[in-house]
Parts: sequence; C-alpha cells; structure tokens
Amino acid sequence: MSKIRWLFALTASLSLLAGAGVRAMDVPLPAPAVAVPAHEATPVPAAPVAAPIAGVHEASPLPGANYLVAPDDVLQFSVWGEQQMQGLYLQVTPEGTINAPVVGTIPAAGRTVSQIKDDIAHKFVELDYLRDPIVQLTLYSVHKMRVRVLGQVQRPGLQLMRDGDRVDQAIADAGSFIPDTAGLAKTTITRIGESHPINVDLAAFYNGGDLSQNIVLKEGDSIYIPEDTENRFYVMGYVQQPRMFPLKPTTTVTEAVSQAGGPIKRGSLGRTVVIRKAQDGKPAERIPVDVAKILETGDTTRDIRLQPGDVVLVPETKSPDIGTIGQVLNALFNVSYLSKIGFF
Repeated sequence: MSKIRWLFALTASLSLLAGAGVRAMDVPLPAPAVAVPAHEATPVPAAPVAAPIAGVHEASPLPGANYLVAPDDVLQFSVWGEQQMQGLYLQVTPEGTINAPVVGTIPAAGRTVSQIKDDIAHKFVELDYLRDPIVQLTLYSVHKMRVRVLGQVQRPGLQLMRDGDRVDQAIADAGSFIPDTAGLAKTTITRIGESHPINVDLAAFYNGGDLSQNIVLKEGDSIYIPEDTENRFYVMGYVQQPRMFPLKPTTTVTEAVSQAGGPIKRGSLGRTVVIRKAQDGKPAERIPVDVAKILETGDTTRDIRLQPGDVVLVPETKSPDIGTIGQVLNALFNVSYLSKIGFF
C-alpha cells in the first residue's frame, strides 16, 4: 500500500472513531436521584395507616400551630429518604394515640403537631433506626363533633359539627324545626357527664332574640325538640277542615275560621262560639263571637284572641242538639276532649 493510501485510510478511521465518540456523548445520562416531596408521593399501604376522610379537609380551614390534636383527627406523615414512609395518613384513635411505622404508639391527643413530630423523631433515634431523621407531620383534617338532633325537626338524626358550633347550627343542619308542631320553649339538651338535661328556650331565641339560649355544643350532645301539645286550638263544626291548629300569640277567632277553610253551606258564622276550658276552679266558658258581623263591618274590636286549648265552634244555621254536634266532628277531633274541658 502506498504511503498516501495508508494516510487516507488512517484519517478515515480516526473520523469514524471521533463520530462514534460524539454519538456516545449525545446519549442522555440517567437523572440524579431526587427526593420526592411528601405531598407528591404515592401513599404506601401499611397496617397503621388510615385512609383520608373524603371531603373533610376541604370542609373548613385548618386550625393554627397551637391547635391541640383530638381523637379522630388525621395527620399526614413522611420521613425524608424513607421510601415506604411517604405521605402516610395516621388517624388519632379514640384513646388519643397514633400508630406510626417503626416507632409504634405515640400519644397525640392534647398535644400540638410539633410536639408529636419531635416525639416521633426522638423515637427513631432511640431505636437506632435513623441517626438524624427528618420527619414531616402535618394536620390533614380535624375531627367532627357528633351531635344528635331529635324530635320535631325535618331530618332527625346524627349531625357532624365543628368545635364551637351552637344549637341553631345543628337544627339548621337537621333541616330546621317543624313550625306547626315544635315545642321550642321546652327544648332540652342531654350532655355526657351531666345528671340532668339542660333546658333551652328556643322560642325565646328564635322569636325574641335571646342569644343566651343558643349555647355552644359539645361532643355527644343530644338536642330534643318535643311536640307542642299545649299551644294549639281547635276549629270544629260546620267548616271546611275541622281539626287542630298550632296557636300563635296573635291568632284570633276570625283567623281560626279562615285557617279551617271557612264555613260550609249550612255553617252559621254569626253564631260562632269559643269554648274555653275550665281552669283555676272556674267552669268552662262559652264566648259568643259574631264572625259574620266582624267580616261585614270590619270592626276587629269584636274579635278576640285565642288561648291554648280553645275550641272554635261554628254551628249549623239552626240550633242543633248535642247529637248533631257529635255527627259533625271528624276523626281528627276527639269528642272526649269537650267533656274533659267541661263543655258537656
């Protein structure tokens, strides 16, 4: 081979080697290991880990650093550099503890998150598991206070409340009270550790603005709104809807007849009578009220306000006997009530 051809072949070989070197350098190197933040890591299932409670975290803002952890709170736990301790959820037990991986049971209730975190880190060192552990512990969600609302509400049952919530909030969450039947003035709260129910006058709160009746609730409280069996009146006789009605402080005889749908064809508004039950040793009263005259003249001074237990009777156009009255009463009214209040 001539010297020129030998030099040409050597040059070509060097060029190929140079090109191969460049291509090798173009191949991307593996990315360096980077610690994955706790909130981006996929939780690793483990025995002591409780699943987060859906929707609780978004329900209300979390308290500050001075918050004392309580049972049913959920804490998010990670240890830097430990792949199987990333983004775990630890729920505080009813006994007030958490069960953290490796270190086991740690007291939690009544302590701040910072205090619990320091305790866990100390346990890692004490067990000679990690020399200088970097523990991340944050409050993920706070517990919900359990309160029962029973009696005359739209949706009686268990309500999940926040610390600091009051009676009105629990009743609102239960769909509010039933206006026609709720005995608001005789509401009671049964509280754990209390030997007697707490009396709450919700009529004074809702109708009179008495804020002292709207007390702060505690875990396990049971609110009971009874049925109002006293503040009622009855309309009977020759009316469209003879039955019982809830009594308001301003209800008058003419309003009562109107609520009952007015008279039927043979009803005599001019001979309407209010039957007021016997009390304080006095016999039952029969108070005539000419509803027809009141409606004709607009003279409301002839009208009277009703009292609890009053019976508004619209008779027939001609005087009936007792047997006729009994035939008019429908199943919604008990004849024995008239006897009880002294009508017969």
